Amino acid sequence: MDTLEHPATLNPFQQFRQACALLSETSRAVLPAWYQDALELDFQLHIRIDGQSVRTFFHNRATKEWSAGIPLTEEVIGNEELTLAFAVQLLKQVKELKGTSVGVVLHIADEFATAELKPELDNPGALAELREKAYYSPAEILDDSSVSQSQASWRVMPYPAEASEAIGTTVTISTRLNPFICALRIFGESRNFPIVVQSLSAPLIAIMGLPSIIRKESENPYVAILQYPWFTAMAFFNKHSDLRLIRTLQHRGMRRASNFRHALATTNASLEFVDPDLYVVPLAPEVDNNMAEDLRKSFPQSFVDTASFPACGAIPENLPEPDISLSEHPDNIDELSHTFGVLTAEKWFLQDFLPPAKATVELFPNRNEMRLLRFLKLARVAVFGIAVLGVAWLAFSVFTVIRRPEWAFNESEAMAVKQRLVNLTQERQRLDYWNTMLEDRSKAWSSMEAMARLFPAKSGLLLKNFGHTVRPDSAPGQAKVGFVKEWTITGMARDEALSYLNALNTREGISAHFAEISKVTGNSAYDPAPTTRTLVVNVKTQENASFRQMPLEEILDSDEATYPYAFSLVITQRFESADPLAINASLAP
Repeated sequence: MDTLEHPATLNPFQQFRQACALLSETSRAVLPAWYQDALELDFQLHIRIDGQSVRTFFHNRATKEWSAGIPLTEEVIGNEELTLAFAVQLLKQVKELKGTSVGVVLHIADEFATAELKPELDNPGALAELREKAYYSPAEILDDSSVSQSQASWRVMPYPAEASEAIGTTVTISTRLNPFICALRIFGESRNFPIVVQSLSAPLIAIMGLPSIIRKESENPYVAILQYPWFTAMAFFNKHSDLRLIRTLQHRGMRRASNFRHALATTNASLEFVDPDLYVVPLAPEVDNNMAEDLRKSFPQSFVDTASFPACGAIPENLPEPDISLSEHPDNIDELSHTFGVLTAEKWFLQDFLPPAKATVELFPNRNEMRLLRFLKLARVAVFGIAVLGVAWLAFSVFTVIRRPEWAFNESEAMAVKQRLVNLTQERQRLDYWNTMLEDRSKAWSSMEAMARLFPAKSGLLLKNFGHTVRPDSAPGQAKVGFVKEWTITGMARDEALSYLNALNTREGISAHFAEISKVTGNSAYDPAPTTRTLVVNVKTQENASFRQMPLEEILDSDEATYPYAFSLVITQRFESADPLAINASLAP
């Protein structure tokens, strides 16, 4: 894509446009490898440079296998065109393995030096701040005021031991590999393929792996002597395996530093180490193999031994840094020493000495910002899709309406349909009127059924007279007229029928009988439930003057003289004008 501009030089809208361009033209929103360390990726190329040779090893993290890497020389590292050809080979190899990213891990074993922190920076609680400043403003923390950030890179290395005179030191390497590293990163960005480069100090990684090869059996302090072709690094540990000091000696064209024995002795004295154990760790084929024997002669009271790392796949035993850098944090490392527990867990040994420049990192949005941009893009697509579906649905609806026969009606046809609708409305009104007039309000058969159910056979009652009248209950100005139905019944009753008459003489009793009649006959006029109706009953009883006491076998149901009581029953049912059965007061339409 086009050259990026630093966000600080752009206004918010321009920053947004540039970020959107990165979202659409790169894989930064979908590939987390752009924001991971090289040691976290599935495919890794480890390059070890020790001044004598350049060795490469390819690691497949999924299968945990090591194999020989693409050949690389110092000439390729120093030539941009050859570097790009090397990068093309690397991408081809990873893509053949279905990889989407690759990590390039540099193990720098041809240079190693230390520089002191400013004496006033002796607060262990400020180590995190010092670590950050070493990346971008090392002059603020180094005791040497002549540092040049363009020529070297510094990283803080703490001394967590309680008796340490300083809280730590700084390890420095030159920036001579920056052109090679930048060429790989730029090539990966041009191919939209993450090439993540991480530059590690080989001696620091070797120190991280010491717990796996040194088995201390004494209570003495000890010194790990790391042999590289161009220098010797010494790591001094107290009896608790806590790191006290790191020191380095350059060979200056020799197989061993000329002042090695003197430097070792004076450092032991300054740290008050008495006859410490000495472990010689050869870390290249081209080292002095007689060092252990010479140390036994020079330090006869010290235990001297050679410690070596085991081979791992394609990695020989004297080139252990690639395998150590991928070692997981052992569960028992805190038991070995406080130093290794803290430094390994916080990845002090795996600090990147040649990271991308701060200005380069700031050119690109971070991972969370890219995720947010991707979400907004998906949301925008979703809104656009909904809008398109809405327009399509509206167009389909309009098309459906147009295709209906009604859409083709002309004015004359519309008037004819309107007139027909008027006629149908009038006809419906006439039908409704006569249907209302012919409602079943008081048919003879339902009235007789009502009497039969009110006075059942063998109930001790004798029915003499029955009268049923209906009269309107009109009020001026109303569209409908209510009416009143009245039943007048007289008869005779025996003693056992008096309780039935008393029950019938209540609103609940008569309502229950009317509800039963409505259900049996299907005549809604008897239904007492609507609130537009009222039901009133009045029962009167008196003695029968013609009553004669007779033997039971001589009593006839039809003989009035055998009934001791006479009764009269009046039932009044009123229908209001709002009742569904009210009669229309207007004339038929």
